[in-house]
Amino acid sequence: MALKGNLILSRYVSKEFLVNFLVAFIFFFLIFFVNSILLLVQRILLKNIDIMTMLQMVLLSMPQFLIYTFPFATLTGASMVLGDLGSNNELLALKSSGIAQINVFKPIIIWSLIFSLITFLVSDYLLPWTNIVYRERLTMLMREMPTFEIEANGTNTIGNIVIANTDVEDNVIRDIVMMNSDRSEENKSIISPQGEVEMIDPTRFIYQITLDRAQILLTDSTDINTSLIANANNAIFYLDFSDQVPSLTNTDPVNLSSNVLRYNIRERQIREDEERRDFFQQRENLRLRYSSLLKERMKDGIADITASDEINSSLSRLTEKPIDFYAQYYKAELTKKYSLSLACFFLTLVALPLGTIKVKYGKLTGFALSLIIAVSYWYLMFFSQLKIFDISSSPYLLILAPDLIIAALAFLFFITLRRAR
Repeated sequence: MALKGNLILSRYVSKEFLVNFLVAFIFFFLIFFVNSILLLVQRILLKNIDIMTMLQMVLLSMPQFLIYTFPFATLTGASMVLGDLGSNNELLALKSSGIAQINVFKPIIIWSLIFSLITFLVSDYLLPWTNIVYRERLTMLMREMPTFEIEANGTNTIGNIVIANTDVEDNVIRDIVMMNSDRSEENKSIISPQGEVEMIDPTRFIYQITLDRAQILLTDSTDINTSLIANANNAIFYLDFSDQVPSLTNTDPVNLSSNVLRYNIRERQIREDEERRDFFQQRENLRLRYSSLLKERMKDGIADITASDEINSSLSRLTEKPIDFYAQYYKAELTKKYSLSLACFFLTLVALPLGTIKVKYGKLTGFALSLIIAVSYWYLMFFSQLKIFDISSSPYLLILAPDLIIAALAFLFFITLRRAR
C-alpha cells in the first residue's frame, strides 16, 4: 500500500515538475534565442531566401542555446513546484502522514539527472553536428547567391578591399565605392553606379565583380598630390570571399566535441610544455649572466647598486609563465560542457529547501528566486571564463567554480534542514 502511495506521489510531483519545467524552458529559450534568431531571420529574408531554407537555418542554430536553457529551466521548474507545495503546507501534511520528504524530492532529483545527461548530449553531439551542417548550408547559400555576405546600405570588407554600396538585389550591387585598405600598396578608389557579382571558383570562393561605367582614381602612396583618373565602360575585379566563409576545419572550441577538445588539449599541452621549458631556461640563463656581471662590478666589497637594480628589473620581466591561449580555451570549453550539464543537478538541490518553507505565492516566489540564482550562476560562469587567461595554471577548477559554489550552498541547506527536524 505504501509503495502504491509513493508511486502516485512520484507521478504527481513529476507531472507538476514537468509542466513547470516546460513553461520555464520556453521562457529562458526565448530570452536566449529571440534576439539572435531575429537577426538571422532578418538577414535571410532580406536576401529573399525561401522559407524552408530559413527554417532549416533557424533549427540548426538552436542547440547553442539549449545548453543554457536546460539548467535554468530545471532550476525554475523545481523551484516553482516546491514553492507551491511549501506554500500549501502539502509537504508538512505528507510528513504528518508518515511520508518522508525524500519521496517528494526523489522524482525531481531523478529528472534533474536526466536533464543533465540530455544537456551533455546536446553539447557534445548535437551542437558540433548542427554547427557543421549549418556551415555547410551557409557555404551553399554563398555559392548560390554571391551577394549573400554583402550588406545593403553599408560597408563591407572583403580581404583588403572595402566596398560601400546601397541596394543589393540578387547578384547586382548598386552605387559602389571600392577602396583598398592596405596602405602599403598603391591607393586605388573605384566608383561605379552598379556591378554584377558572379562566382568563378566555387572551391576557393573567388568572385568576379563586373562594374559598369567605372571611374578609377590611382594615388601614389608616397605623394598624395600625384594621382591618375581613368574611365572605363566596364571594369572587372576579383574578390576573395574565403575569409568570409566559416571554415569547417577551424571551428570555435565551443562547437567541438569533448573527444576533439581532449585531442587538441594534448597537442597544445606539448607545445605549452616546450614553451615553459624554454622560459625557465631563459630565466636561469639571464640570472646567471647578471649574477656574473654583478660580481665583476663589485669593488672593495661594495655592490654596484645600478647593476643590482638592472638585474631585478630584467628578472621581473620574466616572472609570468607563458600561457598557451588555445590550450586554456580548449580546457575551459571542455570543462564547461560538464559544468553546464551538472548544473541541472546542483541547481535543483539548491531549490529543494523551498518545499519546507511556507511562503506566499509559492510558484511566483519560486520563479523569482530561480531567476536570482540563475542570473548569479550566469555571472559566475561568465566571470570564470573571463579569468582563464589571467592564470598560468589549469582553468579546470575555475570553470567548475560556479557548480562548486552551488553545491556548497546546497550542502548548507541540507545541514540546516537536518537541524530543523
